[in-house]
Amino acid sequence: MGQWIRPGRVGILVATILAVAGCGADDFPSTPEPGVAARKVAVIRGDQTYPMTAEVIDWETGPHPQVPERGMAVHFTYRFRSTSSDPWATPTRVELQACAVDGRRVVILCTSIFNDSLKDCWLGPSADPDLARTADVLILPYQMYAGLHAGDPKDHDGYVPPRHLGPGDQL
Repeated sequence: MGQWIRPGRVGILVATILAVAGCGADDFPSTPEPGVAARKVAVIRGDQTYPMTAEVIDWETGPHPQVPERGMAVHFTYRFRSTSSDPWATPTRVELQACAVDGRRVVILCTSIFNDSLKDCWLGPSADPDLARTADVLILPYQMYAGLHAGDPKDHDGYVPPRHLGPGDQL
């Protein structure tokens, strides 16, 4: 009626299942942690630190001048600086996250900042989440731009940026 599996075959079966389960584990890079947020950070992409820093120069909360009725907003100024004398050493496109946080470093709201964009930025306006609770504006160091060939399995270098943070995330 039924057929029994001999003990020697069970070991082979288990070894085969474990081997197959491990196949491809290295093919998919894991999503890195977002890194330590600060007012000034060195720009990081995977194991590489770019010769570049990003810094929040100043920030303030208040009503947005164009839509004051929509709640508070955070206006901040930032800058990117190369730390290399070689102009080819810095990447052409850098995207980082900047986040307004409360006194416990809980994210209220985040936005992307770019090394080739305007250096004045607004978070909000918003009544929910309440940007009036902002205690600081911090930058996360990891490059969010995966690269020109991010969807191409042949030309992509395997870099996976960290996930975008949102309200309620702890830094």
